[in-house]
Formats: sequence, structure tokens, C-alpha cells
Amino acid sequence: MFKRIALATILGFTSLPAVLAQEAGAPVTVATVVSADLTLTVTAPGTLIAREQAQVYAKVSGPEITEILVDVGDHVEEGQVLVRLDKTAMQAQLSQAQANLASADAGIAQAQSQLTSAEATERQARQALERTRALSTRGDAAQSALDQATATADSAAAAVGSAQAALASAQARKEQVQSALELAQLDLEWTEIKAPVSGTVLERTARIGALSTAGGQALFTLATGGDIEVEAEVIETDLPSLSEDDKATVDVPGMGVLNGHVRLISPVVDPVTRLGLIRVAIDDDTPLHTGLFARATVVTDQRTALTVPASAVLSGADGQYVQRITDGTVEQVPVVAGILQNGQREILSGLAEGDVVIERAGSFFRSGDKVTPVQAEVRP
Repeated sequence: MFKRIALATILGFTSLPAVLAQEAGAPVTVATVVSADLTLTVTAPGTLIAREQAQVYAKVSGPEITEILVDVGDHVEEGQVLVRLDKTAMQAQLSQAQANLASADAGIAQAQSQLTSAEATERQARQALERTRALSTRGDAAQSALDQATATADSAAAAVGSAQAALASAQARKEQVQSALELAQLDLEWTEIKAPVSGTVLERTARIGALSTAGGQALFTLATGGDIEVEAEVIETDLPSLSEDDKATVDVPGMGVLNGHVRLISPVVDPVTRLGLIRVAIDDDTPLHTGLFARATVVTDQRTALTVPASAVLSGADGQYVQRITDGTVEQVPVVAGILQNGQREILSGLAEGDVVIERAGSFFRSGDKVTPVQAEVRP
């Protein structure tokens, strides 16, 4: 012991620990280069929205709402009645249209009868004209008789034409009345407002006693099919790494983590925010509500790579490096580092599996320094 103290004095050290450190090497915490599975992800905040929305409007104006059969949150089937309107005016219009149709049918029957009579009269006039013309040819009838027969035939032909026009007019009127009847029937049908698609009711503005307005405010908003997904914003530099059908997880506060996949990537980036939108479909069958905050994490790549603790990778003027230990001697080794995940840094080149590197405080050592490796505690 005294010899070591004397040696420390000669060398200029002021304490025995310094002497011991110089002889045996300073203890350092080390880690071993290991091969590990890495998962590359992109995380983006977003909001739960309906994948497709359908809005339900009134198709007639005027009648008041008398009955509302569904409310927000209800699931509806295509064709299901959502709202009923007052039918009084529509039923009166339908009755009027039906009466007009009956009148039009009667008018057609009358015009058809007149046409039949006119055609019979014309045939008789034509026959009389032919007989008179034959008699006139033999000299048995005067010219005046022939002229009279010709005029009568012409008059009968004109009467037929007039009757045909009257019949056509009556038929056209019936078509017009028929169209009015069909519209009246539609108006009556439209007093029952039905779901255009199956889905879940997201919003309801319909109120009892309110007057319906065709093309006005939507009475209901439906989530088509009830599908809910995440609309998330992704920074433009992360967009190229994303692909449709990439696996994803969705963290919804109070609901836990749900499984999903990227369904849609918008081709447009906002020129102000430099963010692009993605849609993440939720695969788990879990009741969700639109408007909730959600955080989507998309898996962009999975690979096996060499890793070291992130603290082992240092930066210098010449780039990144680690302090590798071989037989208790420090060696500075340049490396190419990759992604950082869960405190581990990917090593793309410069090290081999099984190499030992200084985990912490590597910048205090230089190549050639003697050290005593101490394995870091393995944390659960």
C-alpha cells in the first residue's frame, strides 16, 4: 500500500483511487449491440367522423310536421319512415286530380262518339257523291245535283277532321291531368319522409309543428351504414411513407386502443399548415361517437436491425460515432444511425452484433483509454 502511495506521489496523483483507476481502468457502463425488431410509425391527431353522410330533406313545401319517429343515435334502415307531415292538403289535391281525370275520360268518350258520328256521315256523303257522279256521267243527273253532293261530302270530311282534332285535344288534356294526378300522388307519398339509406342518425333539426320546406334545411343527417373513422392530419414530410391499407391503431380517450387501417390518403396538402389529411378506418366493432378526439398511429415499416441505447450514439465534427470497447480498450468507431424507438437507436453500419459500447458518458473517453466494462442493469 505504501509503495502505491509513493508511486502516486511520484506520478502526481493525489489519491489512491486515482492510482487504482489508472492501473485497472475506470469503470464504465456498457451495452451490447443486439438485433431487435423495429416498427416505424407515424402518429397523427384527428377526429372521429362518419365515413359517408346522407342528408334527409323534405320534398314538399307547406305541410307541417306532425310526427317524428326517430332521434339522434337511432339506427335506421333504407326506406324507414322518419317523419310524417300533415296530409290534409295533399289528399285534397289528389281528390281534385282524380276528379279531373274522370272528367278527362268523359271528354274523350264524348269526342270519340262525335268522331264516330262524323265518320258515318262522311261515308254516307261519299256514297251519295259517287252515285250522283255516276248518274251525271250518263246524263241522268243535273250538274247542280253533282255540285250539291260534292259540297256535302267535303263538309262531312271537314266534320271528321274537326272531330279528330277534338279527340286529340281531349286525349292531351287527359295526359296533362294524368301527370297532375301522379304529382298529387307523389306529394301525398312525400308526406312520409323516409331514410334514403341505412345508417345512424347523427343530427336532427326536425321539430313538431315546423313547416316543411323543399330544399331547405336538412331534417336529419345520417352516417351511412354507421361506419365511423378517423380523419387525421399528417405533416407533409411523413405523407410519402404512408400507403393505403397500412395497419394502424387508434387511441380514443375513454375507449382504449382500437385496430384499424389507412383507408384514404388525400392527394392535397394545405399550403398554409403543410398538413395532409388521411382517413383511418376502424376495424374493431366498437360503438363510437363522431366528434371525439382520436390519435392514429400508422405502422409504415417493420424490420430487424442492430440497435444500441440512444445515449451510446454521440455526435462530433466528423459525424456520429460510438465508443466501442475491445479487451478493455476504448476505440472510437464512426457509425450511421437510423431511427430512434423506445430509447434504442438503429445502427445501419459501423458495428456488428455482439460488439460492446459505452452506454453513458462516452464523450469523456478517447481511443486507447483503458476502462473496466460494467454491464447496464436490464430494466423490465
